[in-house]
Amino acid sequence: MKTQRAFLLFYFSIITLIVMLIPGIVFAEGATVTVYTKLPGVPEGLAIDSKNNLYATVSFTGEVVKLNEDGTFDHIAWVPSKEDSGKGQLIGIETDNNDNIYAAYKEFSHNYENLLDPLHPDCNDVTVKKSGVYRIDAKTREVTPVLTRGDGWPVCFPDDVDIDNAGNIYVSDLTYAGIWKISPDGKVKLWSGDPLLNWSERILPLGINVLVLDKAQKNIYAATTTIEGRIVKIPIKKDGSAGKAVIHSRGHTYFDGIEIDDEGYIYASEPGINQIVVISPQAGFGGTTPRKVIARNAPLEGPTSLVLRDGVLYTANLAYGWPDEAKSNTIIRIKGFSKE
Repeated sequence: MKTQRAFLLFYFSIITLIVMLIPGIVFAEGATVTVYTKLPGVPEGLAIDSKNNLYATVSFTGEVVKLNEDGTFDHIAWVPSKEDSGKGQLIGIETDNNDNIYAAYKEFSHNYENLLDPLHPDCNDVTVKKSGVYRIDAKTREVTPVLTRGDGWPVCFPDDVDIDNAGNIYVSDLTYAGIWKISPDGKVKLWSGDPLLNWSERILPLGINVLVLDKAQKNIYAATTTIEGRIVKIPIKKDGSAGKAVIHSRGHTYFDGIEIDDEGYIYASEPGINQIVVISPQAGFGGTTPRKVIARNAPLEGPTSLVLRDGVLYTANLAYGWPDEAKSNTIIRIKGFSKE
């Protein structure tokens, strides 16, 4: 793990210089970036429900919490269970129309865990059975599996979740490098395995990280963890199948969070260079789409998931690569930013 961190930190110090030269990049002024709350562990996933409640995952303990305005938080559930705390990573979350919470969970391999191995042998570890997607009932808070390795599905690193109004669940898979779709009747299929969602460089063999449906629910935008981070647009056909993916924006570092607003502006976090950008809805020629940095550096600490609530942007400080004693375990609030 130390070798992985050293490589990634060196890579990002180089790529930062490259990013500064990308055409169309603008740096914002006037945004207020503050700590919203502090959690008992490293946060990662964020979501809001129909009542505007804000939820977060505590990644390495497997806890889902509800965040309160006074800086406190309430326990919601352990995923998959309290007995599994510390045995995996609880990542992206989303709520459905009934305020049930769906969470992506990656069980640690009992034999092998190395994200930089292009063969990803942990994906073939037959002892890993609990990786998948779990549902937290809005009323009872009972946790039930929706999709798991133990059920025979070859999900490897379920990372992020989004849900359409019909109840279809879309799940990104970081190392299988595709998007799974779970229909309301429980049927599962690989919805898109487009090459743009996959890696092309052996030194960083990771693909799609996070995804988000646009407000019209006609497209999915996916952000990748690749040497050159890219935002990929995948149309949803009338029959529900995936259309051909196209690059919406390129020339970034790797991504770990994505959100979209009612006007189609895309917000994305680049934890390796500690910044959050907003990207135009109109794709630029060759993917050189105009983008603007709306937050950078402290109190950001390797920002990941993003969610908008009443015009305010929230992000979770995962702080991957930071030493444990330096991690603040905080949720960050960003106000007063402009998109253009």
